[in-house]
Amino acid sequence: MANEDLTSKVMTAAEAVRRFIRPGTHIAFGGFAVLRRPMTIAREIVRQGIGDLFVTMNGGTTVEEMLAGAGLIKWLETTYLGMEGGMPVAYAVRLAIEQGEIELVEDYSNWSFALRTVAARYGLPFMPCLGDLGSDLITHDTFGRAGLRGRDEKGRWRHPGIPPRKYAVIDDPFEGWGLRPRDYRSGPDTCANKSNAYRRADSLPTAYTGKPGVKVALVPPLLPEVTVVRAQRVALDGTVRIEGLLGPDVDQSLAGRILIVECERICPPEELRAVPEHNQIPGHFVSAIVEQPFGGYPTAVPNYYDYDYEWFREYGQAVRGRTLAEVHEYWHEQVATTRDDWDYLLNRVGLKRLAALRADPRHHYNPELSRFK
Repeated sequence: MANEDLTSKVMTAAEAVRRFIRPGTHIAFGGFAVLRRPMTIAREIVRQGIGDLFVTMNGGTTVEEMLAGAGLIKWLETTYLGMEGGMPVAYAVRLAIEQGEIELVEDYSNWSFALRTVAARYGLPFMPCLGDLGSDLITHDTFGRAGLRGRDEKGRWRHPGIPPRKYAVIDDPFEGWGLRPRDYRSGPDTCANKSNAYRRADSLPTAYTGKPGVKVALVPPLLPEVTVVRAQRVALDGTVRIEGLLGPDVDQSLAGRILIVECERICPPEELRAVPEHNQIPGHFVSAIVEQPFGGYPTAVPNYYDYDYEWFREYGQAVRGRTLAEVHEYWHEQVATTRDDWDYLLNRVGLKRLAALRADPRHHYNPELSRFK
């Protein structure tokens, strides 16, 4: 492949956002809690002021707190609204929901969200899920009440990223045969999975379907228009290698139309080909590669740097008690006024603070950091 072909996907964060994200885009952000959140692209969205976003995320709100704090989220599909640093509910997200700036919030569990990404990756119509049965998640349907599910009068989906149903609950056609623990001819099951609670019941439940039987919730695929993830290394041909905890990132990377990968380092394809079984995403799925060292700050990127717990603590102190308008001003000053991520990292954070977060290669994180004090 010619060198110009290899580098055609490499671009700045500003170019990637201008090319692929516009008002109203349905965008899924990768990472989990304080791990590998794609902050570079998120900060660039704040700089460009792109709003009315339909944001989908799993497990933690570092990205979404900033976007909500800048007034850019319209709809939010989520699993968890907490933030680290003593903020059980992310402050700007809460204010934006309470005051109607975020118009709609849809909830899934971490597990059902992950199963939706698996269905999308493999082009499946749904995935089975037991974990959400019996919870309010099954019946609490925000998008449905807003009239966004199903087809319009012309037979088109009302929104390409919103499935016609949040869940479907059916009777297991295999009558619970696959649940664990189960019986074997050679002895008791050695599996620690305890999903087979039905075996201890006097009668089978009739909830959801009206018929006695083992129940299964089906969840639809997650189909965002744009997915953004952060990786440690991306080769010039687009091959992606993520180190450490993956969460649903690989599956949701293959779920949408456009995939933006921001990374610590772009490397020659030969570097990742040397150990190909450690690579997760082939290059032809990648639409844009954005190289930005420390771009996941203040979250952690294993083997490169740890998360900045002090940032989370300081942020909580800085915004607590402020009005939503004042939080907007905070994020405008912190991010929107910077030229790019180097400007933000060097002049808002500082090289000394960044260097103190560098991971110890013996541990893959920084064991010297003070946490949760």
